[in-house]
This record gives sequence, structure tokens and C-alpha cells, in this order.
Amino acid sequence: MATNWMKLKSEQHCHNCSTRSRKLSMEATDYAGLAGCTMLAFVLYLNTLNAGFVYDDRRAILGNADVTGAGPLAQLLQNDYWGTPLTDSGSHGSWRPLCVLSFRLNFLLGSGAAFPFHLINLLLHGLATALVVLVARTLLPTRAGVWAASALFAAHPIHTEAVAGVVGRADLSACVCSLFAYLTYRRHMLLRDWRSLAVTLLAALAALLCKETAITTLLLCGLCDVLCGLGLKHAGDDKHRLRSLSILSIALLCAVYCRLSIVPRPTVAFSAADNPTAHESCWWTRTLSYLYLPVVNLKLLLWPQYLSFDWGMDAIPRIRTLWDARNIVSACFYVTLLAVSCKCLRLRCGASSSSTAYTAVASISLPLLQRLGGNSCQAWHGLVCGCHHQLKQQRSPQQPSASVMGTSSSACCLFPGSATSASKSVIVICIGFLVLPFLPACNLFFHVGFVLAERLLYLPSVGYCLLLGLGFSKLWQRLNGAAHRLLLIICLSILLVSFGLRTLQRNRDWHNEEQLFRSAVTINPPKALGNLGSVFSSQGRYEEAKVALQSAIAYRPNMADAHFNLGIVHQQQQNYSAALPCYRRAIELRPQLALAYLNMATSLLAWDKERHEEAGAMLLAGARLPGHGVRDRNTHEEARYSAYLQLSALHRSRGRHQQAVEVLNEALATLSMDRRKQRAVLHQRLAAVHVELEQWQEAEQQQRLALQLQPEEGVAYVSYGQALARNCSRSAEAELWFKRAVELSPLEPSTHHHYADFLEQQQRPQEALGYRLRAAALAPHNYALQSAVADALRLLNRLAEAELWYRQAAALHPQAAHAHANLGAILQMRGQRQQAVECYRRALQLQPGHATSRANLAKMNVNIDAST
Repeated sequence: MATNWMKLKSEQHCHNCSTRSRKLSMEATDYAGLAGCTMLAFVLYLNTLNAGFVYDDRRAILGNADVTGAGPLAQLLQNDYWGTPLTDSGSHGSWRPLCVLSFRLNFLLGSGAAFPFHLINLLLHGLATALVVLVARTLLPTRAGVWAASALFAAHPIHTEAVAGVVGRADLSACVCSLFAYLTYRRHMLLRDWRSLAVTLLAALAALLCKETAITTLLLCGLCDVLCGLGLKHAGDDKHRLRSLSILSIALLCAVYCRLSIVPRPTVAFSAADNPTAHESCWWTRTLSYLYLPVVNLKLLLWPQYLSFDWGMDAIPRIRTLWDARNIVSACFYVTLLAVSCKCLRLRCGASSSSTAYTAVASISLPLLQRLGGNSCQAWHGLVCGCHHQLKQQRSPQQPSASVMGTSSSACCLFPGSATSASKSVIVICIGFLVLPFLPACNLFFHVGFVLAERLLYLPSVGYCLLLGLGFSKLWQRLNGAAHRLLLIICLSILLVSFGLRTLQRNRDWHNEEQLFRSAVTINPPKALGNLGSVFSSQGRYEEAKVALQSAIAYRPNMADAHFNLGIVHQQQQNYSAALPCYRRAIELRPQLALAYLNMATSLLAWDKERHEEAGAMLLAGARLPGHGVRDRNTHEEARYSAYLQLSALHRSRGRHQQAVEVLNEALATLSMDRRKQRAVLHQRLAAVHVELEQWQEAEQQQRLALQLQPEEGVAYVSYGQALARNCSRSAEAELWFKRAVELSPLEPSTHHHYADFLEQQQRPQEALGYRLRAAALAPHNYALQSAVADALRLLNRLAEAELWYRQAAALHPQAAHAHANLGAILQMRGQRQQAVECYRRALQLQPGHATSRANLAKMNVNIDAST
């Protein structure tokens, strides 16, 4: 008897698995809903395709050697998301090699254009939406709820940063891989096969290699399996479930171990501007502030009206007292979350015992039921099952199907028990989707480099949309009247339209940096105004830049970047006396800011040539900065390299050649070996110094070292030729190197230009003119090359042609006093006195102390003071 009973249970279990598999199949209506939601996601973000690289994109894409291909492919495993070595003190510790690899392929296939990057992001969002539809079908009881949840995910404005910002691809790809892993594990729960379990583990690993927060993917899968196990108490089910959960646990522990132990972690704390709460000395303030952050994130999901590219600094004021009203909101949030979760779990556990008893009774009595004509476990003692297990599931042709918006064909089939308990399990799963992916970035367990980031809500928003879809399903089931359901559809439509319009508006903010920073002025004024000032400065809008930067400093006086950028604005306006205090303040606030030392030395020399000692000391200090904790290592190293070059040039101009050699040798000793181009330039500079010292053997040795570093670069051969040309006995050999440079780089204007210089030194002006013309043709907008052609024509006494080239040069650089002075000189030589005087006057207007213009006007007996 016992044997027959176990056999009957086994047959029933196998039959139920086939029933569930059949219920997971999709109908034409489901495919239509899938296509509609995916299309909605695609259409709403179409206006991101013409956006450029903004904000973090510049550093993560354009300034990342791992993306541009400047570095070897193996460095993807050694560097962080931003191209900084993981062992560097300034690394963020964000290891996402799979996402960076996709960037590299994008850059290679799209030649660095922004359009392919945005297109891939858009396609990933569409794919994520399609996966949300499939996930919702496994959880929600009605098609109406599935479509509501998926449409809300497609249209939610909180996703704009992840989709419109190229660096948001990490969140997009992690979400796609996580949802796919969840779906494959749901299949594994039905079949308990090794193939689907292996695919789940691979998808979870891919998600982790895209974004660190995806480490919670396996927890979501395990949570779903545990909740399913509360309703099935067969020994075989428990055995297979325990095996699956054990494998998930081992995989999760291995992933955590590898991420925390093998992959290096950041060695320095994040800056106070990025995460000010982490730098608070009061534990009470830190705790209360961090406990409030999930409430802010939920508010953005509920009402995404106020969005910002950055939530650092004081965008979210910290909670410093227990009497802050926001603590009440935090308490209500956590109490509600815990109460709902506990109630659902308690109902689920309570239902599992009764479900087990009824299942045992039904398994004994099912043959009797079949003889009596019944075919459902629901027909015995009022037993209600989440999927109404059937003995015979064939549907007759006359049997009506579910309505288009009615019951989902796959809802709750994996949660046996009462319909109520199954619904409670779904709530817990939805809360898991909402909470678990958010935990690694919530700052409660360890500090991260931000207070709040909208793109991090991409995966948690799946849980929020599922919860809304579940609520919509319950209302749909309760409202039987057509009018009531129509009203429900209208309310959902209003929500989707408002979210869609906000998404389209927010997408426009991400088109360029000026719009993006302007949109955040009311939320994070110092950060937005500081960045806006930098954008204005790069566009030459210096007055607007000064207003923006001074306003940013007024909000937050300790912003080193704002002081530094304000110094650049003053320097561009040649107001060096105002630039120097800005650079000094920037150095005080951030002693490792190498660019501030470099620019301050440049301003000192431009303001007062006699302050060369002070400028030299500033350059040396900047060049020797270790850069401990700097985030952008490449920019820091470039600034140090430039400081060494300028310091060596300063020593050479003062006749201190030996000190110049020492500085350049120090630069070679400290500069990384993989910076081949910079090292080649340093060897070339050393060769030039040795030539000035007439140390020919040392100079030739340095030039050969430069050639070894850049054997295919014509510039290296030009430098070698220039060094040899200084030795009159080796002019013929020097010309060979110049010709070799022209052969290697026929499209490089500088090679033709320098060869022309050599030919003029050899008293061969006619040949030099030909190379001057080639250089000017290759760079038609280069003022120096156009002016050089005019000079060559003047030397050949072809004054009429020289005048045309001087006019062209002056048109290219109308604000340069010497351009107008050169044109005036050629006009004076041609006897066009009045036009020459006008050119000299224009030069003096641009530069009142221009010596050549004053001298030539004096020779022409023109009253200088009256003319100006």
C-alpha cells in the first residue's frame, strides 16, 4: 500500500511539472504585450541617440586607454572601470571588465563616435524591458498586471541616467544578466536539471563582471527557491532543492571571496565632496543620515520630478539630531517594510502546513476523485491550490480561454498552496528585487563613493514596478465591471504618459554638459555651478564662467576644482595677478593637484619674468607630487610630465644646461615605462641639451633611445635630424633623417615644416618653399604654417604672393598683434603706406606695447599716441 502511495505521489509530481511547463508557454497575446512594452522602451529613449559624451563618459570612455585601445587587452583585468590600476591608491575599486570590454568593441567598431555607444545602451534597455515582462509573467496573476509593471519599467524617468549616460551601461548589462539568471533558475526549479543551473551561474557571473551590485542575483534566486519550498514537502523536492541551494551558496561565497580578497579594494577613503556623510565624526549623524537614504531613493521611484547628475556635497542635508522630522519618515519606512515582509512570510509558512495536509489527503483520495468524475484537487474538501492541480488537463475545443487582460497563464504555478499564500510569496519576491540589489550601495555596511546615484536604481526599480503591477492585478481582479476597469486603465495611462513626458524631457538634459549641469543647479548648486563654469571656460565664455565659478565658491568655499577653474579663466584673460591667488587656494585645499602647480608657474612667468626662481620651485614641487589618492591618474601623470618639460626649458633659457639634464633624467627615472611617447620626448629634449653643450656622442645616444621607443613615428626622425644638423660636419646625414621622417609621416605637417627649416639653414630657399606649401596644405587652418609660407615668399622677394599669405594668416588669427604687424611690414615694403599704418594701429590696439609696430610707425614718421 505504501509503495502504491509513493508511486502515485511521484506520478502526480511529474504531472504537475508538465502542467507548470505548459502554463509557462506564451500565447499570441503575450507576445503582443512583450513587443509593445519593448517598443515603448525603445521609442521613449530614441532622443538619446544624438547625445554626446557627457560628465563621467569623458573619463570612462575618451580618457580610458582600456577603451580606446591604447593599452593591451590584458589590462582590462588589472584596471578599474575608469582605467586606473586596481592597486593604485586612487582607484575606485570598481572592477567591471565585461562592461569595459563592450566599450572597447564599441570604440573599435564605431571609430570613437558617441552614436554607437548610445545605440547599444538603448538596445540593452529594450532587452531589459522584455526580460521584465518575462519575469512579471512568473509572478503576477494577470496579464494586466504584467503589462502595467513592464510599461512602467519602460517609461520610468529614473532610468534616464543609466540609458542616456554611456557609463550607465554597467547597470543596464548587470540588470539584463541578473534577470536572465533569475528566469533560468525558475526553469531549473521546474526541471531540476544541471543545464539550466549552469546557465544561471554563468549569467550571475556575467552580471557580477558588469557591476558589483549584481552579486545579489544568486540571493534572489535562492529566495525564490526557499519560498517555493515552503509549499512543497515531498522528500524528493526537498532533496533537489537543498542541492540547488547548496550550489548557489557555494557560488555566492566564492564570488564574495574573490571580490574581497583577490581583487584589490580601494586603499583610501572617498572624498568629502562625493560622500560627505562618510567623513562625519559623529557616529549618530552618520547612522541617521544613511538610514534616511533608502527613503530618498524610494521617493525618487515614486515621484521622479527632481533628478540630478550628482547628489554629493549638501544635496541631501545630513541628519544631526534625533528630533529631525525625517527620522519619523525613516522609522515608518522600515516598520512598514518589516511588517509586510514578516506578515507575508508568516502567512506563507502557515499555509504550507495546511497545504501539506490537504496534499496528503488528496494524494490518497485522487483515485476516488477520478472515479467520482472529479478532475481537480479543488473539488475535495474545498482545497484551493495556487495552480489548481489537475488530473487531466486537456482543454476541449469548446472550452473558453482566459480573457486577453485576464489571468496570467503562468502566475503562481511555482508557489503551491492557497492563492493568498502564493500572493504573499510574490510580495516577498518583489520586495527582494527592490531591496537586495540596493544593499551593496546603501552605505550601511561599508562606504561607497557616492551618497545617491540614480543609475543604481535601475535594477531595484524592477521590484518597484513588480509591486505596482501586483497591486494593479489585485484591483483588476476585484473590479469586475467594465467601467471600473476602464477607469483603472485611464489612471495607469495618465501615470505612463506623465512618466514618459518626464523621461523625454530628462533625456534632453543629457544631450550635452551645459544642459545637464543647468538642470541640477537647484538640487546641488555648488557642484552644478562649478561644472557649468568649467564648460563655459572651455567654450571661451569667460565672463559667464567667472559668474558661475564665483557663485559655486560662494556656496562651498572649499571647492578646490572651482578655485582652479577660476584661475584658468583669469589666466586665459591674461589677468595673472588674479589667477595666482586662485591657484594658491586650490593647492591649499588639494595639495596633490599637480595641474595647479603647473598653471601657477606659467602665470608667474607670464606676469613677471624675474620670478623665474619661484616658478622653478613651483614646477619642481608639482613634478615631484606622488599623487597619493588622486582619482584621475592619467591627468596627474600628464601634469607631472609637463612640469618636468617646462622646468627643463626654464633651466635652458637661463643657461643652466646641467640642471636641465638632471631634471630630464629625474623625469625618465620617475615616469612609468609604459608611457613610451612621453619618454621618447624626454630623450629628444635631453639630446637637444647635449647638442647645446656640444656633447655629440651623448646627444646621438639619446636620439637613438627615442627612435627605439617610436620606430614608426616621423617626429623622432625629425628630432634626430635636428640634432645632427647642429653639427655642421654631419649636415648630409641629417638630411637623410629628415627625408626618412617625410617618408614615414607624409601627412604630418610638422615633418615638412621642420625639413623646410633645415633647407633654409642650408641656403636652399626654393626647395624649402615647396615643403612649406605642402605643410600649409595639410593644415590649412594653422596660423604658424601659413605665416611660414609668407615668410618664405618674402625671402624670395615674391612680395605680392607673400602679402596674400600674410592676409590669410591674419584672418586665421585676428586677435594676434604680430599677425597684423607682419601684414603691415609687407605692405610697407610694397609701398602701400596707408594700409600699413592701419595694420600697425590694429596691432597696437591688440597689444599696446608691441615693439615692432611702434618702431615701424616711428620710421614712417607717424605720431604713435595720436594713432592709438
